[in-house]
Amino acid sequence: MIEKVFFKVMDTLGPYEKNPHLAVAVSGGSDSLCLAILAQEWANNRGGKITALIVDHGLRKNSGKECKKTQNILKKRKIFSHCFKWKLSKIPKNGVQEKAREFRYNIFEDWCFKKNIVHLLIAHHFEDQKETFLMRLNDNSNIYGLACMPKILFKKKIRILRPFLDFKKKEIIKYLKEKKVNWIEDPTNVSSKYSRNRLRKILPKLEKKGLTDNKLKKILKRAQKERKKIENKLADWLNKYVDINSLGYASINFSSLKLLDKDDFIFIFSRILNMISGSFYVPKSKYVYNFYKKINSNETINHSNLGGCHIFFFKEKLYVCREIFKKDRKQKVNFQFNKIVWDNRFEIEHKKNKNFLLKKELGKSVFIEQLQKDGWNEILLKNEKIKKEFMIPNKIILSLPAIKNKKSDVLYVPHLNYYSNVKSKKEFSNMSFLFKPDVALSNIY
Repeated sequence: MIEKVFFKVMDTLGPYEKNPHLAVAVSGGSDSLCLAILAQEWANNRGGKITALIVDHGLRKNSGKECKKTQNILKKRKIFSHCFKWKLSKIPKNGVQEKAREFRYNIFEDWCFKKNIVHLLIAHHFEDQKETFLMRLNDNSNIYGLACMPKILFKKKIRILRPFLDFKKKEIIKYLKEKKVNWIEDPTNVSSKYSRNRLRKILPKLEKKGLTDNKLKKILKRAQKERKKIENKLADWLNKYVDINSLGYASINFSSLKLLDKDDFIFIFSRILNMISGSFYVPKSKYVYNFYKKINSNETINHSNLGGCHIFFFKEKLYVCREIFKKDRKQKVNFQFNKIVWDNRFEIEHKKNKNFLLKKELGKSVFIEQLQKDGWNEILLKNEKIKKEFMIPNKIILSLPAIKNKKSDVLYVPHLNYYSNVKSKKEFSNMSFLFKPDVALSNIY
């Protein structure tokens, strides 16, 4: 029975707190509804409960109705649900699915944090894993990437659990039919517009040619073992040779970096770029490889831009800091975990009041932006001695977060302990900017 297997898998994904409260991402499709029902049974047996989290993306005409229909299906089974609305003024032309997924994970993680829930269940199953494997194989991914989706992924504040990764779609459908549960079919799942759907159609042909499920499971198992070895090995290297500074930059022992082979270099340097840039996606391997070739050639490199970062040499070390944006580019500000998160990298906290001035006035009278050259020159005109107090490269100083007014006058730079006047000090002195990027430098699971 699917229930027994599911219960065993869930037990291996612990530990859990007493009377666990689980969150389950539910779309209304067969996979997520099945997961919600089984998770409810598992939680009930342990004195716990679940909450189903749904997103109305608003990308289809009937998305609102589908959200309500899903909630009604869950309500009949006494599963509490919460629906979030993705409010878009304009639907993006490119990367809609990626942006929707990014919103979904952000809003779920934020909600889980506020409710003190540490486990979020996702309904990815074995066929999803197969499609991911083929997509990465097609993109010439290395052994690390071919390990595909892990059953446990540690995020900033939660654990993402995928207990269905060894379950087949037909098992899920059979269970729902036995339970007489209806589900919603997403029309985008059959659209040939998306590469995943095109791959899905050729999977049966590949199986006939010899890529059986058993063979693929063995490949995945070997790749996952190798990935764990790689993570452990490279975590040791990162601890020894990379310093992450609270100002949001990395300094790297360059001579040790040059000794890395190509694959290790690409993995390590991509992870550093990912962390310092605050990006959700690693830079393409071919661009990192091009940089690898440059530093191992006789070519002189003073500085370079890559993956949203500026890379330069200073006192025999290689530095990686956030790229300096063009003046008209605004950095992203999110309200997450009862804090303001700037550029996916800095958490902004206030010691006394959660509803502090910045939260009320942000985007109206005050703005969070990079200090940049004009801002730094403005500070130096008022206090030239500050340059000697902070003996760090200019590029790093220019990339620091600063609070400015509508005229782009600098009011406060937390990492320089700079206030423009007494009023600014009174308003901002209880505020701190902590470097806590969404992407961890090492992710061992």
